[in-house]
Amino acid sequence: MELKKELEIELSEAVLGLVDEKFDPQIVIPEDLEKGDFSTNIAMRLGGNFESSMEAGEKVVEKLRERKEFYSRFARIELVKPGFINFWLSNEELEKVIQSAVKGIEARQEESSLIFEFGDLNPFKEPHIGHLRNLALGESLARLLEFNGVKVVRANYQGDVGMHVAKCLWGILQAESPKSRLESLENEELEVRAKFLGESYRLGAERFETDENAKNEIISINNKIYTKDAEIMHIWEIGRRWSLDYFEDLYKKLGIKYEKYYFESEVALMGREIVENNLDVFETDNRAFVFRAEQFGLHTRVFVNSMGHPTYEAKDLALAFLKNKDFPEIDRSIIMTANEQIDYFKVLLKALEKIDVKIATKSFHLSFGFVNLKEGKMSSRSGNIVNANWLLDETKKLLKKGFKKVPDEVLDELSVGAVKWSMLKFSRESDMSFSLEESVDLAGYSGPYMQYTYARIISLLEKSQNHDLEAISVKNPDKELLALMRLVCQFKTVAKDASDRFSPNHLTQYLFVLAQNFNSFYEKEKIIGGENEKEILSVLVAAKNTIGKGLDLLGISTPEKI
Repeated sequence: MELKKELEIELSEAVLGLVDEKFDPQIVIPEDLEKGDFSTNIAMRLGGNFESSMEAGEKVVEKLRERKEFYSRFARIELVKPGFINFWLSNEELEKVIQSAVKGIEARQEESSLIFEFGDLNPFKEPHIGHLRNLALGESLARLLEFNGVKVVRANYQGDVGMHVAKCLWGILQAESPKSRLESLENEELEVRAKFLGESYRLGAERFETDENAKNEIISINNKIYTKDAEIMHIWEIGRRWSLDYFEDLYKKLGIKYEKYYFESEVALMGREIVENNLDVFETDNRAFVFRAEQFGLHTRVFVNSMGHPTYEAKDLALAFLKNKDFPEIDRSIIMTANEQIDYFKVLLKALEKIDVKIATKSFHLSFGFVNLKEGKMSSRSGNIVNANWLLDETKKLLKKGFKKVPDEVLDELSVGAVKWSMLKFSRESDMSFSLEESVDLAGYSGPYMQYTYARIISLLEKSQNHDLEAISVKNPDKELLALMRLVCQFKTVAKDASDRFSPNHLTQYLFVLAQNFNSFYEKEKIIGGENEKEILSVLVAAKNTIGKGLDLLGISTPEKI
């Protein structure tokens, strides 16, 4: 069992012996190692039952002392004003974790399951910087959940019908001899095809706003998509295939593999039927079907428009039912989109609750903040779009300046690591600024810094003749080595916290501190040939495995040589 969980159980039992009500201990890892490995404010929350919080704390510590076997796992337990109880693990306890980490860091057994929808790139449009954040967050959260005992089905829902598709198809039709143009592009690289689709979409989007004739033509194309007009569907099928191939190439670069794909085209009709079959939930308004949610403190949304076409809302309703049909055993269904859709999903989930409360109860929405470029306008921008692959390429170019002799495939790993770390180091809900310069800073809070630290430990271990380190006991470690040991022991607690809160930034912060401590130790201490070489190397193997597993949970690879 994870150490924090054990401590929570023991504290809860101790408190039950003092007061009648149950208290959640609320255990945290102090930012400063000097304040212990764990800390709780339970004494302050119990203070009302005693003369003071300090008296409450004394009673709690006394109860813990009675639990001799548990109490012996700590070097000391200390009560400090105004009522914090701090815990320092014993050296024996630290050694157990280090020896376990030397062997490898194992995930928890599966206890629950969920389907996690993230990414949601729309065919006929170019993936942009916001999609990169969605993809990086989604894959990291999926891995964190899996590490902490959750079976995760990765799902991707893609908008292959709708006005954005019609705008792109209209743009394609403006080319001289569209059919020949499409045929000529079939043998081109994915990037060339995607660029053509992006340019066609931008042309259609622009003319839709400025040209009434073009707008009417685009609306007509949209209707033809729903009626499956043969000529339009031929172009649609080609563009859809090109987009999906391009997306798969991006997923491969990012180390993402989905288990299930859903498309708007497969849920559109189903969505309209759900709405039409639940007229006690929806009402008609000028031939449209709407859900009036003001009575729930929300707002009204259209689910089927006046032309009889299902909107995003109706399609998302159908998607919830389809997921439930495909994976009835799943405990939770999570959808992650940008913050701007928070209010949308509040209405959607309320409508779903009125139709099927069981499906609604296990459906949740996660959101993430907006992404912009810290450096300001850049040449890749078309309107406000920063192409995802362009950003990866620019990051690689910057890295190449500092790593001229590094193989191209390693540079690819470093560039993906740089971009992913930059997307994950911020709180998920917050808006963020992506900085190309900061993303590749080898002396800063960056992915390449972490990857380089991992490779540095590998290099150090290769220089040693000591390879059998699994059973090495670390006796009387000095202050710096003890700090490394204590940090390694925090890993599973941090990973669980990052998973529970859907916050990979908690893990990035922890890993950075661990790497900093290793690098500081490396600069100060003689390791190879030193008096305690085996003991030190044992801790460094544990630190290496911890950093490696941590980066893996972030979806970042660990090249062994840079």
